[in-house]
Amino acid sequence: MAAPGAVRFLVNPAAGRGTGRAHLDRIRVLASRHGAGLVVTRKVSDLWEQARRAAEDGVERLLVAGGDGTMHHVVQGLAGTPCALGVVPLGTGNDLAGTLGVPPELEPAVERALTGEVRSIDLVRVGETYSVSYAGVGFDSEVTRYANEGVKILKGPLVYFYAVIHTLITFEPPWMRVVHDGGTFEGKAMFAVVNNLPRFGGGMRIAPDARIDDSLLDLVIVKEISKRTLLSVFPKVYSGKHVGHPEVLMIPTRRTEITIDRAMTMYGGGEPLRPMAAGEAVAVAVVPGGLRVVAGP
Repeated sequence: MAAPGAVRFLVNPAAGRGTGRAHLDRIRVLASRHGAGLVVTRKVSDLWEQARRAAEDGVERLLVAGGDGTMHHVVQGLAGTPCALGVVPLGTGNDLAGTLGVPPELEPAVERALTGEVRSIDLVRVGETYSVSYAGVGFDSEVTRYANEGVKILKGPLVYFYAVIHTLITFEPPWMRVVHDGGTFEGKAMFAVVNNLPRFGGGMRIAPDARIDDSLLDLVIVKEISKRTLLSVFPKVYSGKHVGHPEVLMIPTRRTEITIDRAMTMYGGGEPLRPMAAGEAVAVAVVPGGLRVVAGP
């Protein structure tokens, strides 16, 4: 177990649409019990700044309480540093926690973050921005945008399910050019997503064979399909059984360059990575061993 001075808690009270705030008092008790420092954020930019400060202060394990969006911002400050991220899942999807084998309950998650094995995992890089999970554009990015901006009442994985159905009504697939290590795809597509984790969107196993430490990313392209077909394929994503469908391409690659025919925003970890202009080629690359984390067994 890390020494008390080497551990710090970082809490996002806005995570999980208030779940972080509801657990704040209990986290204060746990931090005090373990003699650890505690920082509570007031705005999103605090996450990056406090993560970087923790690394500069020599903190060995930064226990971050929040969801995948919280982790995304923290990674901007921890990438490439010796400070290990300990995930305490309090978010909507918690895909990073699920991939790392972190218990969903608060106290077991904190115990794992304090005592678990530290390992290095890969990151996704888009320009100067990192994502621990994926970088994607198309139907999936429009779903994420609506889930963040348009769904105000639901919580948990239901947010993504509802956003999928809503987005499907008006979505028109863009033309894409996707260059990868093995060649080039050109044509209309529902989306192109470059994955580091096997899952996204609160448990959808979008790239079931993806590994977080193999120095590779798993590119998933879904070609243009009818809305009826998409609805029939979509439930299979939760089990990974969409793999093998003739319109689904699964491609391991270290680098991808994506061009689309209209302005859209590329998302990763449930957060906007960067706006894409029509005709602009955007590069996505793997960063091997770019982040230290506390993992499960």
